Amino acid sequence: MSLDIRLLRKNVFALLAGQVSKLAIQAAYFVVLARMLGATGYGAFAAAVALAALVSPYSSLGTNTLMIKNVARDSLDASPEWKRALLYTTSGGLLFSILLALFSAQIAPQGVSSLAILQIALADLVGLRLVDLVGSVWQSLGRHRALAILPSLANLLRLIAALLMWLVASQSSLDTWATVYLLATLPLGIFVVIQTTVKLGYFKGSARISLDELKEGFLYSTALASQNIYNDIDKAMLGRLISATSAGVYSAAYRIIDMAYAPIRSVSAAAYPLYFREGQDGLRSALRLTRKISPMVLGYAVVGSIGVALVAPLAPLILGSDYVEAVDFVRLMAWLIILRALTFLAADALTGSGHQRYRTFVQVAVAVLNVFLNLYLIPSYGILGAVISTLACEAILGILLWCYIGVGMKLKRTSGGRRAKRGKRGRRRETVHS
Repeated sequence: MSLDIRLLRKNVFALLAGQVSKLAIQAAYFVVLARMLGATGYGAFAAAVALAALVSPYSSLGTNTLMIKNVARDSLDASPEWKRALLYTTSGGLLFSILLALFSAQIAPQGVSSLAILQIALADLVGLRLVDLVGSVWQSLGRHRALAILPSLANLLRLIAALLMWLVASQSSLDTWATVYLLATLPLGIFVVIQTTVKLGYFKGSARISLDELKEGFLYSTALASQNIYNDIDKAMLGRLISATSAGVYSAAYRIIDMAYAPIRSVSAAAYPLYFREGQDGLRSALRLTRKISPMVLGYAVVGSIGVALVAPLAPLILGSDYVEAVDFVRLMAWLIILRALTFLAADALTGSGHQRYRTFVQVAVAVLNVFLNLYLIPSYGILGAVISTLACEAILGILLWCYIGVGMKLKRTSGGRRAKRGKRGRRRETVHS
């Protein structure tokens, strides 16, 4: 199976153009929100968003990833896959939003109302997930325009909403922003779903999911949930164990790193369906794709890390004096761009080649480690403890994934060598007998 690297580059540049526009809008939205809510309000909001992110992968039971895999590999009719993913995403998002609101007193930062949690959860677990789902179905069909445009559109609507609230409202409370946030997100999700359903057809095929697919989808969900845990739980824990202000400073630093990582995310999104295609022939084929994209990914990761460290002192000038502490943490977390790039190159190769079970196991183990490290480090060291935990867990994850790949490839070469030797012995015997 040949890999069309030119098509991959074309898709990467298309997604990168979308990421650049998304990045510009996201940066403006981040600045407006950070200034409007202040470090305390922004920290409480970031903690609420983090809670939604922790349960988000289970809202669809992995049917979105199953849809990408099935359509990308077999060019199946996308309608039944779309129908199933849409059904699970919508119903699961509603269920988890209600559960988060019900248990908000136990898990949310103090002072954040259950109504605010419900509205933020509905925006992210239903509205935003539907937007992502539409991008995914067109991505699986090889059309990346929706995946490039829709996230930027969602961020643009949120930016406009934040600007209007900042200019009009006399007081910018989190409860008010939660309502505006929902109104800026959910209608877009509903609109693009209706549009996509008209094009693909909803009533074609069955929405049933087999037991094997359910197990596979659960693995995808668990892997993504684990990833979200070591990406986001520190924000929620800082808000709960220390203060919303600390969560705000850390979240601001983390957001800067996340925006700098955006170009690598474009490569990841473009390559993801290809990993499933190449991975049908085994891990070696999936790693061939990794070798093709690694110079681009690692080259940017190094440049991006250095760039972020150099511009870190500008953070308080742009965000306000509440975020002076963020400068040192941004410099420390710049290493995260390189670590995350190395992790992605190994993780998606394993997923595409059928090694999802190991990837999920490792990510769950690292997520558990992250929680324990945060419980130990955050009360003693505050924001620095969260930074140390994040960097350590990302490094451990990358090491474990690449070690598994190295051992697997070595065993395969050893077994291949043994088979070749046995074949030579057999040919020699045939020659002697003849």
